[in-house]
Amino acid sequence: MHDTVRLSTGEHLNGAPEWVHLLPPGVIEARDGRTFDATDSATIVAAFSAGGIDLPVDYEHQNDAPKGRVSGRVPPAGWITELKQRSNGLWGRVEWTERARILIAARKHRFLSPTIITEKGSGRIVRLKSAALVTTLPFASPPLHGRPSS
Repeated sequence: MHDTVRLSTGEHLNGAPEWVHLLPPGVIEARDGRTFDATDSATIVAAFSAGGIDLPVDYEHQNDAPKGRVSGRVPPAGWITELKQRSNGLWGRVEWTERARILIAARKHRFLSPTIITEKGSGRIVRLKSAALVTTLPFASPPLHGRPSS
């Protein structure tokens, strides 16, 4: 059995980056106390490659919300076309839509929140389902375009 979880992680980058940091390596602790195990990102990359399709990036997890799917077409913000395991975690190459590039540059959407599939009970991440541009986060994460000045 598996669970689907929206997780918010990311790297502070400027503009709409070609490569985004999706998951840090190791165990990820959420603000609400849940933990997720991303130590085996090679499994996540293999599952993506085996799937043979690009993964959607939407706005505010609309693809995950039943209301969003029922109300009609959910516009994409982009597509994750490639995953890479690096020393600092899992990265994805994103082909952004023009609208998403404009919204990120205007700071309308500051964070990226991946939706992951975990092994039920263990929290081990086995697959990336999608990602979303979001305006707020349930978990600690730096913004896509840089940290706010203090």
